[in-house]
Amino acid sequence: MSAPEQDSPGVRLRPRFGLVLTLLVAALAVAALATFLVVGDPLGMLLHGWGVVLTAYLVWLLFWAPSVTIADHAVIVDNPLRRVTVSWSAIERIDTRWSLRLYVRNGSVTAWSAPAPSRYAMARVSKTELKGLPESTYGPGASVGLGDLPESESGLAAYYVRRRWEQLRDDDALTAAVSVTTQWLWPRIAVLLALTAATVAGFFLP
Repeated sequence: MSAPEQDSPGVRLRPRFGLVLTLLVAALAVAALATFLVVGDPLGMLLHGWGVVLTAYLVWLLFWAPSVTIADHAVIVDNPLRRVTVSWSAIERIDTRWSLRLYVRNGSVTAWSAPAPSRYAMARVSKTELKGLPESTYGPGASVGLGDLPESESGLAAYYVRRRWEQLRDDDALTAAVSVTTQWLWPRIAVLLALTAATVAGFFLP
């Protein structure tokens, strides 16, 4: 996950590999579409190029669009098709076993953009890197879970969420207002449906 440029609320965290993968697939998609023009088949591009565009869009949707934003009023979790805004006072527990997960009163919110690392990641981390983390990171005996490793996607996101949450808690600034709101990202859904329909239609056109 890409580290924010500033150490304050309002930063957005995304997977490091997401941008690289998205740009790579986008470049391949442009090359594939250009091939239609090179061979003199612009009609073929218009009819059958939608699958290429759909593939590039899906990569963006799954690997670059998702994010975790540390805002003043809440944690904003953008998943591929849905946005969940969790007020700081609504957070009861933060877990990183499989990915960043915020536990709230009636369930939990999982961040698509912050998966936990593989079990081999622990071997690459020094004890020095595990010092100075937010206190709620540590388990019994000052242990640190695999998903809390600061260099991992889940660990970096959890680091910023925990630190901000602990700061508000220590300042007695967690309000009584508990809010968890869900918003479907209809523009993304509309583009996905349109590209899918165009791709399917292309298979039935001569």
